[in-house]
Amino acid sequence: MRFDSKGRLAFGALLASQLAATTGFMFVMPFMPLYVEQLGVESAGNAAAWAGLLNAATAVTMALTAPLWGKLADKYGPKPMLLRATIAGALVVGLMGLATSPWHLLWLRLLQGALTGTVAAATLLASETAPAGREGNRLGTLQTVIFIAAAAGPFVGGTFADLVGIRASFAVTAGLLAFSGLLVLIAVGDAKPEKVEVKEGEESPGMAPIPWVGLVPVLLALFVAHTSITGVAPALPGFITTLMEEPERVASLAGQILGAGALAAAVGATVGGRLAARFGPRPVIFFALLFSGLAFLPQAGSDSVAELWVLRVVASLFVGAVIPVANLAIREAVATEKHGVAFGVAASVTSVAFGFGPLGGGLLAASFGFSTPFLVPGLLLIGAAATLLLAPRSRKRAVRILKTTAAHVLK
Repeated sequence: MRFDSKGRLAFGALLASQLAATTGFMFVMPFMPLYVEQLGVESAGNAAAWAGLLNAATAVTMALTAPLWGKLADKYGPKPMLLRATIAGALVVGLMGLATSPWHLLWLRLLQGALTGTVAAATLLASETAPAGREGNRLGTLQTVIFIAAAAGPFVGGTFADLVGIRASFAVTAGLLAFSGLLVLIAVGDAKPEKVEVKEGEESPGMAPIPWVGLVPVLLALFVAHTSITGVAPALPGFITTLMEEPERVASLAGQILGAGALAAAVGATVGGRLAARFGPRPVIFFALLFSGLAFLPQAGSDSVAELWVLRVVASLFVGAVIPVANLAIREAVATEKHGVAFGVAASVTSVAFGFGPLGGGLLAASFGFSTPFLVPGLLLIGAAATLLLAPRSRKRAVRILKTTAAHVLK
């Protein structure tokens, strides 16, 4: 691919567009159960079930279609795919504000998952237009912005819905997505597929197979990281209640802890990208998974809200480093002509994790108690780290980094 990015200004516009888009998509999350009730679902329990179904619907269709959009990105470039995802999001989410039944909302959420996917498209575009050697920093910075938007979106959206109403909030989301698309169209460069002439008897670079076996540990790391981030949300309010003698402001405390975790993950994404540029992506993923797992495990035995808060921030810091560095590892392992397909599969894995995480966390809390959704992710993170360590390249690089660190400490 050839690069025609406009440099830092173009990357800044891409960051601004993703701040607007991710904030918009998260804007409607807090009041979805309330909106379902307005559309005719009578009980709060049934409304919660509908909200879970709506989230799962988007995750399923996005997981199914992401590889297709990735393949088209390899053919036409990532910028058209980002424009498609953003414009489609603005239209579909805007129509949600006009829904008259839960079934209308369900069909629109299915359509949203099939047509959108701004994070995957933006990740590919940031990767392909980054200057040589700056890919890790660019991906880390992009993920930081996405984490910040994911933390701010629900807070701002819930407040706005209380002030002006739920249907108007969908219009705001559509406006944010339209603004995001306009920024991409005007100010963001693209990485166009380059036609390469292949002589007779030579193999086309685009024919090089994707090393899926080698990517399995990295994709597993992505899945476990996203599952760990989303899986504790259903159990957090109940767990906080068990840590307080006189539970009060539980919803606010849960929101603050989740928000603090998202901000810590944003910092971790930036730091992880910088470390990957120096040490390589796989050892950074290994240590981030290991330390996040070790920080998750004691959360299940927390004796106070303050202790849980600190452990959540530490764990989120390390989990946040996994995501952009895993994307960098995928980029480095796959031929340029197939980056779109590889990132599309990574987006499918992420979508499945977003659907599986809250569902699994809720089922674990209901079956085994509120502490279990904190214990299981810790074990999964450590297991993912062990799986990555089995890869020869990752193991050798991790040992070399440990020896170098020990030598510096002993000096």
